[in-house]
Amino acid sequence: MGKALASQEINMAREWVAGKKIESFRVHGVNSLKTLVPSLDDLVGDQVVDLVAQDDARRVDMVCRNHVITIDLERAGRMAALREGAAWSPTAGTSMPTGRMTFEDGTGLDFREPAKTKRITFAVRRR
Repeated sequence: MGKALASQEINMAREWVAGKKIESFRVHGVNSLKTLVPSLDDLVGDQVVDLVAQDDARRVDMVCRNHVITIDLERAGRMAALREGAAWSPTAGTSMPTGRMTFEDGTGLDFREPAKTKRITFAVRRR
């Protein structure tokens, strides 16, 4: 993915999530969550303020009112908007995302990659 395409994806994701309140965040990749404190449950109710891409456009900070979630998309990771955000289930008939965030407005955001090896990582810290 070229840098321009990655930047475009970040801008679209920013427009999708800005101002939304987090309902849940689940990380399905076995070693993808790199921090335990604060917990993912601590994100519930926090409002997304911005998405800030690092220079390489592969690392993104999701800035919330009380937390920052650093997302390393690695080489092939992508963010995908969900018009209907519900917890992922194997019965849904879709491949498991590395992570899924749902919002109070009923939408969501998936963090996906093409391989079964989950390389996208997430780290949460307080602001």
